[in-house]
This record gives sequence, C-alpha cells and structure tokens, in this order.
Amino acid sequence: MPFFFIFVEGGKTMINTQIRLAILGYGKECSKKNAKTASLVGRTAAKQGISLIAGNVTGTFAHAFEVVRDFPITTICVIEKHKKPSDKKIVSELYLTKDSYAKHSQISQMADAGILIGGGAGSQQLLNHFIKNNKTVIAIEGSGGITNHDLPPQVLKAKNTTEAFRILKSIKNESFLKTELGILKLSFNHFALSRLSFSEEAFDKKSNSNNEFSEQLKAYFSGTKVEFTGKLYLEGSDFQKKVWRILLDIPYGNTQEYGELAKQISNKKTSGAIAYAAQQNPIEIIIPCHRLLTKRGQLSSYSGSLVTKSRLLDLEKHQTELRVF
Repeated sequence: MPFFFIFVEGGKTMINTQIRLAILGYGKECSKKNAKTASLVGRTAAKQGISLIAGNVTGTFAHAFEVVRDFPITTICVIEKHKKPSDKKIVSELYLTKDSYAKHSQISQMADAGILIGGGAGSQQLLNHFIKNNKTVIAIEGSGGITNHDLPPQVLKAKNTTEAFRILKSIKNESFLKTELGILKLSFNHFALSRLSFSEEAFDKKSNSNNEFSEQLKAYFSGTKVEFTGKLYLEGSDFQKKVWRILLDIPYGNTQEYGELAKQISNKKTSGAIAYAAQQNPIEIIIPCHRLLTKRGQLSSYSGSLVTKSRLLDLEKHQTELRVF
C-alpha cells in the first residue's frame, strides 16, 4: 500500500489522504506535444504523492502512467470488462465496468479532480460526469480535441501543467464555524480540505456553508463525535506528512509523548523535529496534534494556544463540552 494512503479505524479516525487525479484525453495515439504534456502531468502528480486514474493505458494515458513507474503512487485504470488494458505493468489497480457509461461514472466518483489534454467524444462524456459531481476539471489550452471548442463554464483553463497544478492547489471555497474557543476557518482547494485552523477573521454567517467537516466538527465540540471521516489534502515535506499521518493513529481521548512518536517513525529525527512538524500541522483537530505531550506529560508545542490544547484534551476526556454558535 502506498505511503500516502491511510484509513485508521482503531484510532476512531477514518481519514483518507490519497488524492486521485484523473487524466482525460485521447485513448489512442496522441501528438508529441500532448505526449510531453501528459508525461509532465504524471511526473508532477507523482512528486506530490498524487495518484493517477484513467479510462485506459494507451495514448495520452500511457505517457502519464509510464513516467511514474518508480514513484510510490497508485496508478488506477477503469475500463469496460470486454476490453483489456494494453500494458498492465504500469497499472497497480484495475477496475472493470459493464460499459462506458459505468466507466465514466466510476472515474468521476473515484477522482478528486481532472486534467483534460485534448480528447474526443469519450472525454466529453467523462467531462459531463465530472461536472455533474461538482468535480474540477482543468483543460490544457492548445492541446486540441474538445479543448479547441467551447467548453462548459465549469471547466477551468490553464496554459500549461504548472498553471494547472497551481489552480488545483488554490482555494476553491471556504467556510467558518464559530466555537467557544474561537472561529474555525475551513479551506478547501480543488482536491479536498487543505487547511483548518483558528482564525482572527471576523465571523460572517453568510460565508458559512454546510459541508461534511463542518457538521462533524459541530458534533465533535458537543462531545458526541469521536470519529472523523473524509478526505484531506496534505502539503508539506515528506517528513512532515509522515508525522501528520501517524498522528491520525492517536485515539480519541488518548495522548502520546513526542519521544514515542519519534521511535515509531524509526529514524534519527529528534523529539524536537517531531514537535516542529506537529506545529506546522495545517489541519488542526482532525489531525490531532493536540494529543502530543512531553515526556513529563506537559503541554507543549501546539500550533494554536496551549489553552486551546488543554480544553480540547478536556473535551475528549468528557470533562467539558464546548459550544458552537
């Protein structure tokens, strides 16, 4: 299993950090320019730990999949059951569907976003599924095919791969939750929830929108929610992301010492390095860095205030309840 994918059940947390990017384009031979673009998309995604998903492994898709052979990411092919992918060696997960409609539907549900490089009728059908599911698709300008025609307004455009990934990582929407500890700001990029922290911004009820994490946080602060579910986008160094993912193992109501976590990672990093990585945690509460304590059981090194850390721990021990306004 790739290092970036985690479901933690025993710790009362079920969080998915595996981001999946769909490649939309020609299933047959593509131009040299598009082949180069597809390879660059694949390599850029792999360097960020983003998995790839496509409806075949020929043409555009083959070029994207081929360059990521040596990266620890998942390459997913969804294809009709009467067909066979031409190169199974570059596919780590294969899903068979009864027809093209089911294939397009499954890809749009499995992927978090997509990049369109050229493409014909099949790509248009898949694009429609993405729009229906409110998933972002970015078309690479000048790549031919349906990108040369009028695309639906929901489809974003980028001049190149670099701009496409910049857009995907940019904030798509935000919401706010007013709690007794302060205002929580939830920021979502085009993949998933990418930041959660206490904010100094003025609370505006009109800007507050319903989403799965806001509802779960309300239940958490009432003392009835001990298990978070959903998808997160993590951006940081490999070491930071490793620490953040291991933090998900700490059960609700429990704590762990920095030194214990350092031993669990099994490298030469010190407790101080663990503490610093925890302080950089971009998604507070859901990634429970507040459950880390010093060897003597003292509060230390929290991205928020130590008062907030203390009150969150009290909440999880059912010693108190925090209000949401």
